[in-house]
Amino acid sequence: MFAYCNSVNRDLLLTEVTLAARVSKEISDLIAEISAEEKLDRSSVVRRLLDIGVREWRTRNALERYGRGSVTLPRAAELAGVSIYEMIAILEERKIPYRYDLSDLEEYVKKRHG
Repeated sequence: MFAYCNSVNRDLLLTEVTLAARVSKEISDLIAEISAEEKLDRSSVVRRLLDIGVREWRTRNALERYGRGSVTLPRAAELAGVSIYEMIAILEERKIPYRYDLSDLEEYVKKRHG
């Protein structure tokens, strides 16, 4: 269940804070079930589920903005927290046509090399 991509932005993991949230009994029971199956404490399960959810939200947000044409491919990759190559793979996987022209390449090179 938790075999997920390790290309997470490591800067996000440097500082931990306590976050409290109310969840339904059903969600609580599912977390307990996952905890038992994965042999992890509930806090670890919640952290992993949040990580998966946040990364998925970032990807969906980037794809929606890219699909509307409001961001370039390099910016969409940045919003999703992945490389351009990973973003192209995500677009191909979800059968979303991608546009990548010289201005996108210039934007990418400028960001990478100042």
